[in-house]
Amino acid sequence: MKASELIGSRVLVLGSAEICGTVGGIVPSSDCKKIKALEVLMEDEDDCERKYLDVSRVSAHTHGTVTVKYDESLVMCYPVSALSPINLPAFGEDGEDYGKVTDVDISNNFDVETLRCGKRVFPIGDILSRSDDLIVFKLPGSKTKLAQKKKRVPAPRPPREKNEEEEKATDNTVRITGTGKYSFLVGRTLGEDVNDIDGRLVAAKGALVTGELIDKARDRGAVVKLAMSAL
Repeated sequence: MKASELIGSRVLVLGSAEICGTVGGIVPSSDCKKIKALEVLMEDEDDCERKYLDVSRVSAHTHGTVTVKYDESLVMCYPVSALSPINLPAFGEDGEDYGKVTDVDISNNFDVETLRCGKRVFPIGDILSRSDDLIVFKLPGSKTKLAQKKKRVPAPRPPREKNEEEEKATDNTVRITGTGKYSFLVGRTLGEDVNDIDGRLVAAKGALVTGELIDKARDRGAVVKLAMSAL
């Protein structure tokens, strides 16, 4: 089967017994080795102009008709990974201009077998490289191999400079030191003054509990009072 024979075929929906549209194009895989979907031009004026039919949903394709079971098989969006090779300019790896790809030979399983440029026929394995703009074929007996393009990895962004407010926030960040089992108090505020066993002030009401304050209260025997006062 040729793509030119497939394009122009009617699309018959068995479930609703109607012709819903006409095949207007083919959607190949990224490596051009398989036809993934068919582009269908819809006949219903109230429907969208164009839909896509995944070839896995095709029940049959003979006698100028592509058959599907239900119209739900046709979708408005399809992940197109490559453009159809038909009408792409074609070149040999030596630079010879082959004209354009005029047709594609497709198996019953929608595998791409050969590409045609006028009277020239190229097996799918003869494709050296392709883009959305043109296609390049190997010369007979060529052993040319091209390395795959490396994906561009974006350069890491330079660290952003902190503004004054962020610097202050960083400077006021509570740092936990050797607080041990009292580390849960860090960040709390004292609800009353904390004095040591001699009555001397360790921390005033409203003070923020830090690791340093916990160590200070522990050294002066007031860590329990500190814990009881922390809100």
